[in-house]
Amino acid sequence: MELMISMAIAMVLLAALASVFTQSISAREKIDLEGQKIETARYSLDTLAEDIRLAGYYGTLAPSLSGATLVNGATPTDWKYADPCSIATGNQPGWDSSTNPVQVPMAIFGYEAHGTGALPAALTACLDNYKTSTDVFIIRRSSTVTVTAGGTSYVAGDPYLQVSTCPDGAVDTLPAQPPPFIAKATTSSADFNLHSLGCTPTTPGANAPVRKLLTRIYYISKCDDCSNNLDNDASTTGDGVPTLKMVELGIPASGGTSMAMNLRTIAPGVENMHLEYGIDTDDNGSINAWVVSNEDPRQTGATGTPVTGMRLDGSTENRWEDVMAIKLFLITRDAKKTTGYTDTKSFILGTTSVAAAGDSYHRRLMSSTIKLVNLASRREAP
Repeated sequence: MELMISMAIAMVLLAALASVFTQSISAREKIDLEGQKIETARYSLDTLAEDIRLAGYYGTLAPSLSGATLVNGATPTDWKYADPCSIATGNQPGWDSSTNPVQVPMAIFGYEAHGTGALPAALTACLDNYKTSTDVFIIRRSSTVTVTAGGTSYVAGDPYLQVSTCPDGAVDTLPAQPPPFIAKATTSSADFNLHSLGCTPTTPGANAPVRKLLTRIYYISKCDDCSNNLDNDASTTGDGVPTLKMVELGIPASGGTSMAMNLRTIAPGVENMHLEYGIDTDDNGSINAWVVSNEDPRQTGATGTPVTGMRLDGSTENRWEDVMAIKLFLITRDAKKTTGYTDTKSFILGTTSVAAAGDSYHRRLMSSTIKLVNLASRREAP
């Protein structure tokens, strides 16, 4: 009898310990999953913020903005739309130093997809497994690292920017400010023939360094590994893990000299992205209003007529060169479902809302406000 009582007490204690152990494991797993979501969001925000801050960086070339103080009677830079999915070689689309004002592609622009989620077919065609109803944005800048045309770090066929720093009247013609530049994807490094400080009308001086031109499209994909059904779910694409990805213009990793759109994974688990744009309406570099982009900012009004300088939203006064800051919202999701849980939370992403998913994944919303340093600083009073 005593033995049976002892065994019964031991079994009760073991059951209690097992319950505590199970709850501890469950709590630990929840903490790990929450930490993963936070880490994914922070890494994504930091990665995007770095590129956004550098938008419009072109080395010694400082394209002027409307309202900026200009020299030599020059007019402001004419900011142009250029197809972000273009793999054209030769002179890069949107760049032209032969005009006054010179033409430079817009440093940042985006597409608002919440609502109808209907983005231009030409854009989604170069986005692998784009997730509908998530925003897309494009960054243009040059690399912060210079290379010598034809040197060991130079890749023939990649798009590069070279800027003359010769003084007025020297070997490189200066028809306007900013100085002349070459923006080209070429297999001949000899095509980059502008010069740096020390030029005279008769002595060219050293060749100016070149910087790789970067065109990057950030978007949300429906999957990380899109070729393998790792989640064993026929209703999802690939592994079914929504992922922040980036498409970049350049020479393919496999080699060659033909331009291609190279795809990179930034962070698996990012399910939604939304951007709002802080615009400067009085040309002093400060934010006067926050607006949301058009679904297709290349078009204007109900007529759908393409415009050279893209309109940011419904107002003809709001243009992309007036964007001084970005509000960036990201929703991250657990890598796996939680048994017995139903997500009933909806999220407010600035002026946009996302309805509750109603599935078994936990989610988290994080946001950040990022200044476009290269655009705003050119308007700020010294």
